Amino acid sequence: MVPRSLLLSSATLAFTATAAFADLSAQEVWMDWKAYIEGFGYSVKATESTSGNRLIVSDLTLAIPLPDESATMTLDMAAMSFATGANGTVDIILPEAFPVGFTLVSGGKTEVAGTLQYDTTDLSIRVSGAPESITYTTTAKALDMRLSHLAIEGQPTDLGTLSLDMAGLTGVTHMKRGALREVAQSFALDRLGYTVDIQPPQSQSSAPERFKMTGALDALRFDGTGAYPEAADGAGAGADSTGAQDVSALLSSGFAFDGGFAYTNGKSAVQITENNETTSAASSSRSGRLNVAMSKAGLHYGGEALGLTSSLTHSQMPFPLDVTADKSAFALTLPLTASEAAQDYGLTIELRNLATSDQLWSLLDPTAQLPRAPATLRLDLSGTAKLLVDLLDPDSMAALEAGAQSPGEIRSVSLNALELSAAGASLTGTGAFTIDNTDTQTFAGAPKPVGAVDLKLVGANSLIDKLVAMGLLPEDQAMGARMMMALFTLPSDAPDTLTSKIEVNDQGHVLANGQRLR
Repeated sequence: MVPRSLLLSSATLAFTATAAFADLSAQEVWMDWKAYIEGFGYSVKATESTSGNRLIVSDLTLAIPLPDESATMTLDMAAMSFATGANGTVDIILPEAFPVGFTLVSGGKTEVAGTLQYDTTDLSIRVSGAPESITYTTTAKALDMRLSHLAIEGQPTDLGTLSLDMAGLTGVTHMKRGALREVAQSFALDRLGYTVDIQPPQSQSSAPERFKMTGALDALRFDGTGAYPEAADGAGAGADSTGAQDVSALLSSGFAFDGGFAYTNGKSAVQITENNETTSAASSSRSGRLNVAMSKAGLHYGGEALGLTSSLTHSQMPFPLDVTADKSAFALTLPLTASEAAQDYGLTIELRNLATSDQLWSLLDPTAQLPRAPATLRLDLSGTAKLLVDLLDPDSMAALEAGAQSPGEIRSVSLNALELSAAGASLTGTGAFTIDNTDTQTFAGAPKPVGAVDLKLVGANSLIDKLVAMGLLPEDQAMGARMMMALFTLPSDAPDTLTSKIEVNDQGHVLANGQRLR
C-alpha cells in the first residue's frame, strides 16, 4: 500500500515545486512551510539565524518513516534564505549549487545513501499576496539535477550517469488556505532532457552489461489543481502511525488532484548491451499529453501520443524493425471507494494507422497478396459498478486477498466503439448490456446480462481466400471459419460485408439476428 505521506508529498511537489511557503514575512513563511511538511508525517529539523532582512535556514533535515518497509528515509538539504522585500514580498533564495542528500535506514542499518546535485542558473522564487491567498512566481534559465554520489550498504557505487536537465522554466502557483489548502499551478519548460547511462557493478567482466537511455521533450507544460486537507496533522486526516498512511481516509477528508502534462517533439533512444550483443531502439512523437486525476470520486489516468515513429535493431536481426502510427492513446477511469450507489468506470485503447516497413511485409508476405494499408485498433468501454471495498484501504484489501470480501458488482457495460482493421478486413461494433446480479441461475453462477451488440465485418471472406492461397490457413479451417460466420452473421447488400446482432433478452435467451441459439 502506498504510504499516504509519500502520496501527499509527491503530489505537493508536482504542484508546488518551490511553492510550499505560505506567508509574507520571512519567519512566518518558514514556520508555515515547516508545519505544512510536518503535517504530511515528516519530522523537520533545522538551524535558524538572521542577517538583516534575511532568515537563513541551514542544516535542514527531513525524515519520513516508511512503515511498510520498517525503514526511514532522510533528506539533508543545503542552506536556504528567506528575504523580506520592501514591497511586502518574500524571495526564497537557493544557492546555484544545491546538494540534497538522501539516506534509507532499515533495521538500524544504512541500506542506501547518496546525493542529488541541483545546479541552477538565474533561479528566482518570489512570494506575493496575502497570508490566506498566496502566489508564487518561479523562473529559471536552467535547472539541472544529477546523481553525484551513491553508496549501497556502505560501499561506494558508481552506476554511471543519471541526470535531468531543464531549460527555460516559468511557473505560477496560487495557494488558498481554508478547510482545504487549494492549489492551482501552471508551469512551462522550453526543454526537458534526461540521461540514464548505467553499468551494473557486478557486470565488470569480459562481457559487461550496459543500459543507456536518453531523451528530450520540447515545450513541456503542466496545468493542474489540487486540494489538501489542512488538518493533516490532527483530526480529519490524522497523522498517527496508521492514519498518516491511510489514503482512503485522506480522500474522505477532501484530498483531490487533477493535472495534465503536454509536450511537443518527444524523442528517446535506448541501447542495451548484454552477453556481447546490443539492442537499440529509438522513438519520437510529434506531440503528446498525460492527464491524471484522483479524488473520492475515483481515479482517471489517460494519455496520447501523436505522430509516432520507432525503430528497433539487434545484433541478430537482419534489418531494423520500423513502425509508425498516427496516434496511440489510453484512458482508464476507475472508482476507488466503496459506495451503495453505482459508480462510473471506463477503458479506452486506440492505435491509429499502425504501419511497418516493406522489409518486414516482404518477410511475412513475399508475394504481396495482403493489402498493406495501415492497421487500426480502437476499443471504448464504459459502464457502472458497485464497489464494495475501498481499494486504497489496507484492511479492505487484506480481506479481499483472503477471499473474505467480494470486490463489487458490474451493473452495466457499454461498448461505445469497437474498430479493428488490418490486412484489408475490418470489424466494427457498438452495444450495451445491463447486468442483473440477483440472477446467477440463468447462466450457471454468473450474473445475467440483458442487452445487445451490433457488429459489422467487411472483407473477411477475401482475407480468408488470401490466407489460404499463402498457405497460412488450411482449407478445412477456412471452411470452419466460414460456417461460423454463416451461423452468426447475415450478408449485407455491400460486397463482402456481414452484419450481426447478438442479443440476450430478459428471459436469458441468446439470439443471433433474431434466431435463438440458447
